[in-house]
Amino acid sequence: MLRRIIIHIAKKKNADFTLDPSLSNDVLFSFVFDKFISWIRSWKFIFCKRDLMLFIGKGVRIRGQRSAHFGKAVQIGDGVQITAWGKKGLSIGDYSWIGSYSFLKVSFSLNDIGKFITIGKNVGIGEYAHLGGAGGLSIGDDCIIGPYLSCHPENHRFLDTKELIRLQGTQRKGISIGKNCWIGAKVTLLDGVHIGNNCVIAAGAVINKDMPDNAVIGGVPARVIRSRNVDEANISSKRMSA
Repeated sequence: MLRRIIIHIAKKKNADFTLDPSLSNDVLFSFVFDKFISWIRSWKFIFCKRDLMLFIGKGVRIRGQRSAHFGKAVQIGDGVQITAWGKKGLSIGDYSWIGSYSFLKVSFSLNDIGKFITIGKNVGIGEYAHLGGAGGLSIGDDCIIGPYLSCHPENHRFLDTKELIRLQGTQRKGISIGKNCWIGAKVTLLDGVHIGNNCVIAAGAVINKDMPDNAVIGGVPARVIRSRNVDEANISSKRMSA
């Protein structure tokens, strides 16, 4: 009975979902109980704009709750710290989850508040992510992201050698990540970067410029290694062998 209930709920997100037959009933019961406690825990955040099914881990803090919006069945891991207040606030789409001990901060100061953090539907972000929203950060639907993602949509000015760097202000261009991207562990995105749709980014990459759709990306600084488009890859291979 419990197995059928879990499968029925999971198929609303993924029609091909199946349970591993080796899972014991004790494990399944423990999983459901943990989710129930996470759901109960979510009700202390009464001022957030939220769907009924929000799951919150232990030790989560949300500052600026009225600026936070959570879709269906969003999951927030243990110890996540969120500062949602800003010009457009923070939004996390249906069935997305934020890994434990991540840090999401739209605004860092009172004199120049940040713009927004927008995370699409069915996005999974690994543990220890650091996401800023000063210049605006958007992550498209269906992205899967490893731990320690770091996004910094703001950059300090430093050209005046006679002035302290901290007093020269910042520039804010924003960061956007397209849909259906796979981003490896410990990737860093710098201000002004746009990542196209359907990209794969290797672990440890540092991205300081725009990347096209369907690209496999890696390196420090990052570059396009190849295209995911089979036809383009074959054409490129023929040119190199000619």
